[in-house]
Amino acid sequence: MKETIPYITTPAIRPTLESVGHQFGTWRKRRRCRGQIPEALWQAAVELCRDHSIFEVSRALRLNYNGLKNRVPKARDMGLAVGQRSDLNFVKLDLGAPITLSECLVEMEAPNGSKMRMSFRGIMRDFDSVELSRAFWRQG
Repeated sequence: MKETIPYITTPAIRPTLESVGHQFGTWRKRRRCRGQIPEALWQAAVELCRDHSIFEVSRALRLNYNGLKNRVPKARDMGLAVGQRSDLNFVKLDLGAPITLSECLVEMEAPNGSKMRMSFRGIMRDFDSVELSRAFWRQG
């Protein structure tokens, strides 16, 4: 026999972590055996994700993080509030080559006496100077 417990969320008033936590606590005390969480409680938890992170809600309500994350609409994962439209348009600007060519000179000397000098002119697209510097510092 399935027990039904009324879980009421008023649309005009947003639920709080405490009130939904109280509803989960009541449900956990009244249930006889392990079972599925009622859909109304899941919806209340999803509503909380408008104002709180999924991690905060899952931790406060003692819910499975991935279970809650899968129920939160995909728009929420893109940084939008639940219920907001995700029809944002992004424009990629290709500014092309800089008007003036840049020049950079980097000189490094390790404690063991080894030296490295890097000189850059223009645009270096497929070159990672930071990784080369890290390799230099690691070697000695």
